[in-house]
Amino acid sequence: MLEAVLFDMDGVIIDTEPFFLRSESMLLKEFGVDTELEYHFRYQGTTHEYMWETMKNEFNLDAPVGELVERANVIRNRLMDEDGLQPIPGVIPFIARLHEAGVPLAIASSSPLTDIHKAVKALDIEKYFSYFVSGESVAHSKPAPDIFLDAAENLNAKPENCVVIEDSKNGVASAHAAGCKCIGFRNLEFPPQDLSLASVIVTDFSDLDADYCRALVD
Repeated sequence: MLEAVLFDMDGVIIDTEPFFLRSESMLLKEFGVDTELEYHFRYQGTTHEYMWETMKNEFNLDAPVGELVERANVIRNRLMDEDGLQPIPGVIPFIARLHEAGVPLAIASSSPLTDIHKAVKALDIEKYFSYFVSGESVAHSKPAPDIFLDAAENLNAKPENCVVIEDSKNGVASAHAAGCKCIGFRNLEFPPQDLSLASVIVTDFSDLDADYCRALVD
């Protein structure tokens, strides 16, 4: 029995990955570090703190992790303000179909809670969701299961009766570890992530609805 659908945000609901990639590359260049685009895909689904702590150690960056996170956020927010937030094609109608079918929905994202609320308000989709949880609110970030276990618990749902929508290797691994079914979204605009732990992989949301999600659980 389907009890809830849990959405990742970045790369699933909003097309923020280009902003993350550009801001990370731009800040690293300020420290004299040039990276290939593919390098940054390994951090999809992780928290900002984990990502910058790892890169600080790898590249010997002469700045505290908190400062790196904040500087990257400033760059990313400027880029988003300049270009505007755009939803992933087809995802908002999919969310609306689930809501109309009475399926409880949550956003479980590694992004800060302030970013989550900013995005859902910008897209006018806050009304569809009953719960929001950030990676900063749980003990362990993706690929640990904490964030999806938290979302399921707060929707009074069993993890095995939840379907997660994810686009990253870390996110899919997190859903799998939580015992949830997972729809892996492969964005054809980017190099493919390893989504092999997903229950199913899709490249668009146009044909997805509550019955599709129920079939994964039943």
